[in-house]
Amino acid sequence: MRKYLFFCITVCFILFILLDFNIIHGISSSYLKFLSILLLFFTSNRFKKTILCYTIFCDFLLLFTSFYSMGVAFFTIVHLLYLCQMFPFLEYEKRQQTYMFLLLPFGILLSFLPLYWIAACYSILFLLHILIVFTQKYSKIYEIGLLLFALCDCCTAISFLTGNTLVAKCIWILYLPSQILLSITEQYSFSTALLLLPIKYHSIQKRK
Repeated sequence: MRKYLFFCITVCFILFILLDFNIIHGISSSYLKFLSILLLFFTSNRFKKTILCYTIFCDFLLLFTSFYSMGVAFFTIVHLLYLCQMFPFLEYEKRQQTYMFLLLPFGILLSFLPLYWIAACYSILFLLHILIVFTQKYSKIYEIGLLLFALCDCCTAISFLTGNTLVAKCIWILYLPSQILLSITEQYSFSTALLLLPIKYHSIQKRK
């Protein structure tokens, strides 16, 4: 079943690229983009479904509405949820639903700020996310996914500021693979990495 879903996601990926570059014509590519994220939800493990709930909501806002500020604000929550699952002492498995609902008011309040403030908060959290991942021994798959996500955001910023349509067409080419790679990473990749921190600290103290 999972392989079938990934096949459908691949078909959606190819079709929306062809639609975006006017190689074929028909429905809006936005429907296929959103469908691909919905399908990805059903392929993900239980740890990632909470995060993908927020991701789906953000994508809906950015693809089909003009509530861009709210979309970016809730993408900030996505990165907060990724950061939450990286710390074993938070018992993410047991409390993920609690985190999901506790962070909901934060996303709503953040969406009332000017877009540049929201973008600043988003950028800080994303940079923190990247810093933690690339300074610890995380899964290479997750690192590649995060790098693609960062490139996608760069394309989004460039297209928003300059109106460059070619760059805008690259956003989802980078975004969908990034979400696939982030969603298939197993939970142990996070807890194992961050458990090394106290071990390293104690070893340094002993040497002193």
